[in-house]
Amino acid sequence: MRYSFKTFIAEAIASSSMDKAASLISAYLHKHIQSPVIHMPEPEGYHGSNGAGFGIRFFIPKGNKSLRLNWSAEGNVGNTSSLSSADVWLSGDEHYHFAFQGDESLVKTLPFIVSILDGKESPKTGTHIIVPEDNLAESYIVENAEANEIFDGILEMLPQSGFNKSAVWKQYKGAGMKVFDSMVAASNGAIVKDGTKFSFVGGNKGIQYLSANRTSILSDAGSIKVTVTKSASKETYAVSPKIEELEAQHERLSYEDQLGDLENLIKLTVNGSSNALFIAGRGGIGKTHTVEKVLADLGLQDGRGYFKNTGSASAAGIYSLLFKYRDSVILFDDSDDALGDQEARNIFKAATDTKKTRKLVWNKMGKNVVDPDSMTDEEMLDQGLIPRFFEFTGKIIFISNLPINKLDPDGAIRTRAYMIDINPTDVEVYAFMEKIADHIPLQDGLSLSNKERLHVIQLLKTGNSKQSANLRKLSRGFSMAAASKGSIADNQLERMIRAYA
Repeated sequence: MRYSFKTFIAEAIASSSMDKAASLISAYLHKHIQSPVIHMPEPEGYHGSNGAGFGIRFFIPKGNKSLRLNWSAEGNVGNTSSLSSADVWLSGDEHYHFAFQGDESLVKTLPFIVSILDGKESPKTGTHIIVPEDNLAESYIVENAEANEIFDGILEMLPQSGFNKSAVWKQYKGAGMKVFDSMVAASNGAIVKDGTKFSFVGGNKGIQYLSANRTSILSDAGSIKVTVTKSASKETYAVSPKIEELEAQHERLSYEDQLGDLENLIKLTVNGSSNALFIAGRGGIGKTHTVEKVLADLGLQDGRGYFKNTGSASAAGIYSLLFKYRDSVILFDDSDDALGDQEARNIFKAATDTKKTRKLVWNKMGKNVVDPDSMTDEEMLDQGLIPRFFEFTGKIIFISNLPINKLDPDGAIRTRAYMIDINPTDVEVYAFMEKIADHIPLQDGLSLSNKERLHVIQLLKTGNSKQSANLRKLSRGFSMAAASKGSIADNQLERMIRAYA
């Protein structure tokens, strides 16, 4: 079953899993402000001129910025629907407080907060009514425009000759569509729909009627009221931030935490928070297994919901593959060679752009390249042809054995997609092996007890294999031990596991 991003984050943000929730929020902020984000490991209690409460603190070292999401009581911290306020510190000490009218949804307010942190929009003090998007995958500044401005703008459009709904989208994007739909529902017949077109037939009385119902229309459109104040006041804390310590922790996540973050990033990507996820790290540490497990948990299988491409592919092959699965999740595994070709890299850059719909273009001439207007997509696929251009709405998950600096040497991909480096130490891998030992399947007819499995892991630790610790060694070691029972002396088997597993 595929969950919406809103549902996923709502399930994750529970007081029992605050750190998991904070990691998700950090990932979202990192994606949209393109800067590392560090979060406090526990709620921060505060008291100041703006009131008292508890919040989750996030630090953005780039630009020396900080954000705290606030709840009125410690027991409410992380509740997705009861955010009471937010505080933003720009350049360290320029402090803005955002007080919401009543408790608000985190999903609604995050895009508004991002528009402040990314530096594209300066905070404006005063009381504002905004209509944010429900979908956290996008963060257009226009979506955070004042609701009254959107409302008045649509009122001016309605009586114009040739009015159409697309004009609202062009001017105000998703926020405008929400207000317009709410206006249609409340227009008392002043706005009528004919097929896919809308007409305004209300005249001056219709305009007056809509104006008189402004408050309820904006409320139905999901508007929120926020009061922004600028303050230089000091706060006292129940938990003091230790930024240097947090930054040191941020530099090195445990292996299990890395895999946990990977699982969450896969879910975020499939559910619309990003168009792509690139996974770096040496082979045999569970990258592919984790991806396929999470996709299966989301109800997706290879050939039904996603397509897995294993091995290298040319630029033309990648373009053709993206066309064939243009609306699906495409998983690239062991395809590092494709990133070594600049033409293929350019295709990946276009396909992983942050827009919902991306235009991909093939400029080379060829017998198999046709004008997309000359035949249907199905006809092209049946005949093995590709269009000169097409619209791509799919998602890409790319698993690589390369380190990040070689996977993305010019930094272009990481500005478009989530990117994670799975880099456990050998000690961590062996400790993880012990935890999952009983869950490693063996071939039919073979068996090992828990004691025997743990003994194999101990042999791998003390072995002289030239390979670093990895889960493929574990599987080989188990298979050697299980298949050798009664046929190879124990001392010989132990030596062979140390040397060859």
